[in-house]
Formats: sequence, C-alpha cells, structure tokens
Amino acid sequence: MMALSVPVLIGLAGVAEAQDKFKLGMMVGGNTCCEWMKAQGDVARALAEKMGWDYVELSNNNDPATALKNAQIMVQEGVDAAIQFNGQPSTNPAISAVMKAANIPIVTYDIADPGMYFVGIDNLAAGIAGGEQLGKIMKEKWNCEPDLVISSEGAGAGIVNEWRTGGMRTGVKNICPDIPAEKYISFEGSGDAAVALPAARDLLAANPNAVKMAVVGINDGGVLGLINAAEQLGRADEVIGWGQDGAFITGDNVNPHLAGSVFYFLEGYAVYAIKDVIGPIAEGKEVALKADAGDPASKVQPCPVSAEQAKAVPDMPERVAQLLAAPAGTTEYDLFCLNK
Repeated sequence: MMALSVPVLIGLAGVAEAQDKFKLGMMVGGNTCCEWMKAQGDVARALAEKMGWDYVELSNNNDPATALKNAQIMVQEGVDAAIQFNGQPSTNPAISAVMKAANIPIVTYDIADPGMYFVGIDNLAAGIAGGEQLGKIMKEKWNCEPDLVISSEGAGAGIVNEWRTGGMRTGVKNICPDIPAEKYISFEGSGDAAVALPAARDLLAANPNAVKMAVVGINDGGVLGLINAAEQLGRADEVIGWGQDGAFITGDNVNPHLAGSVFYFLEGYAVYAIKDVIGPIAEGKEVALKADAGDPASKVQPCPVSAEQAKAVPDMPERVAQLLAAPAGTTEYDLFCLNK
C-alpha cells in the first residue's frame, strides 16, 4: 500500500501545479481587412509565454454570434482572464454577462462596454488631432475652401465613431472654422476599404462637380474606401485623406492621397492590458473595473503622423519584433511615436 501511495501523491501535485498556472484567453477580431488583428494575438501570446502563462486564442471572425460563442468557449477552457477585440459590439452585453457569471475578468479593446475593462485609444483626442493635421493641409492648399469634407463613418462602433470620426470634423473646424455646414457629408464605410468602396462610388456619383475633397473617417481602411473609389472614377487628383489607426500608413504601398494618419499601434495593445489589468490580477491583486472609454483602465496615447514622417516608422512585423525585445511594459508609443 505504501508503494502505491507515492505516485498518487505525485500525480495530485502535478494536477495542483497545472491548475495554479494562470491562463489567458484572447479573442481576436478576425476581420480579413487588417494585418494588425492577427498581430494582436501574436503579441498577446508572446507576452503570455514570457509571463509563464497558458494561452488560448479564438477568432471572432467579425461576427456577433461567433464572438458570443467564443466567450462561452473561454469559460469552458477555464481561462482566468480574457481579452477581446470585437468590431461588432452588439453582443458585448451578452459577452459581459457570460464572463461575469463565470467570474472571469475581460478586457475590451477600443470599444467600451460597462462590464469590461476598457483598454484603448483616447478616441476623441485622436480624432481631433488627425482633423487638425488635415485642416492645416486644407488651409495651405485650398485656403480652407474644399468642395466637400467627406466622413467615412463606422456607425456600428457607436460612441467610438462619434468621438473618432466626429472628432476629426471638429479638428478640421478648429483650423478651418468657416467651411459651410452643407459641405460636410457622410457615408457608411464600416471601417473596411472593400465595404466602403461601393457606397463611396455612389456618393461621388451624387456629387459630380466635387473636385477638392478632404476625407476623414473611423480608420485608415474607411478613408481608403473613398480614395479608391475616386481613383477608379478618375477623380482623385485633389482628394486628400487623413486616417485613424495607422494601419495603412507604413510600408511600400502607401496610397499617395493618404496624407497622414494617427498611429494607435493597435498590434501592441496587449502591453497595456497586461501591465495595467491582467498582470496585477494574475498576482492576486484587486483591480477596480474601469469600463468607461473616458476613464479607461489603460489609455493608449494617439500619435498623429504625416505620410512623410511615417516613412521613418518600421513596418508592423519589425515593430512587433522590437516591442517583444524591449523591457517589460514598454509600449510602441514609447518606441516609435515621432510626435510625443
């Protein structure tokens, strides 16, 4: 009997050790539009490994039903904390309820929900910063007299769209206050260049005499939808866009009509989430829920850059490599922002 008891005790110790290992879940956005969505998972995985945690990743596939199902799977997987990017936030209340019932804290990126720790950009500040930069170009080139100021909206993002896209209009008005209200028009771009393209073509067809067109939007992709439509129709000569998120402002194929963007360094958000929320939770500390985008658990600083300035910023794979090689807690804003 004594000989049999030894392996039993060893086995129980092994089970206890496995159960004590912290497990982080990550639900990436899954949109096909954006390289940074995959990179968000890659960075979270690498940081979790550095912390000695287990890690499980699922893709929301930009689908509300899938996002909710993934939350249920995370509960089944026994994660101790979770992160999500959900570009279809209609299911966020249901996801919050699932996680709350399982006592699993969840971080959400960029789109707030009352039950989730908010980690993300200062959306209003980012919008205003980008709009002011575009306004300065409009003042220099057109004496603040555009034919149109076009907003590529992402209404599904709710208040984020109001702050970010609306903030860009505010920024333009800060520099060019006398542009008539009727020159501001909008279309639904959904934050995706391919989705925005047909709606942008319709808008241009409805405004055949517009030549000097300034374009703002919820992100780079939405702005590029209008620019691409104007190029297809031979009307892009005096189109100027300024984006949000920095996803398409680096590399070898930056559209020449995209004059700048506001870097969020989206791929590196896990640094903020782990430093300010998940790391302390893993250490057994109480972390007060801060779910308001205006008073977040961790605020990402916006970094507006012109297309010319962006040439000095490494492309995303190199940024990720440098981020993961940097001391713990270092952000990409620390490493790469030219306009601190």
